[in-house]
Amino acid sequence: MKKVKVVLDFLRLTVTKLIEFARNTVNKMSESSAFSSPDVDLTIITNAADDLEEKYNESQGGGKQQTADMHQALKTLTDLLRKQAQYVDRVADGNEAVILSSGFSTSKQPSPANHPVFSVTNGEKEGEIILKHKAVDQAKSWVWQYCADPIGTTDWTLAGVSTKASFIIKGLKSGGKYWFRAAHVGINGQSAWSNPCAKIVL
Repeated sequence: MKKVKVVLDFLRLTVTKLIEFARNTVNKMSESSAFSSPDVDLTIITNAADDLEEKYNESQGGGKQQTADMHQALKTLTDLLRKQAQYVDRVADGNEAVILSSGFSTSKQPSPANHPVFSVTNGEKEGEIILKHKAVDQAKSWVWQYCADPIGTTDWTLAGVSTKASFIIKGLKSGGKYWFRAAHVGINGQSAWSNPCAKIVL
């Protein structure tokens, strides 16, 4: 029988959810007698989560340097959590209950769904943004819009129309913060716009 192990599903979390996850593992591990001498001191993870939160907030209104600082803080926290996951694996030795008591997930659990209705991510190239919306039955086409930050002070710009629930915008200003939204067109006409999502373009 395959031994139950820690899964690194936290790597798929958004920045804010990762910070929440890190703090939750600290709380759970501090309350459990099974983790008396973790490889990574719990205060170090707490400090890394606090630092990432600060850098993330700064990046929301900053430029390239603030975004770079945020990504470095993100890497620091994920590296610490990876190391701590190895420690939990070693202590638990396949015991699912022990792993779960740490706040980490196990390979026996279905990975938590992290598929928002509408998501915005940076593309592989500079100034490129990838928009994705959850599929909608009978949607014949999709309309994509964006506007510059702050929202509400500028008109929405049509980014394009597609037949798929995803779209790539190119040529945006690197380091600029934009808001994005989407709507689908079906047999009853165009739907309401999705809740706008903000993103700093890399």
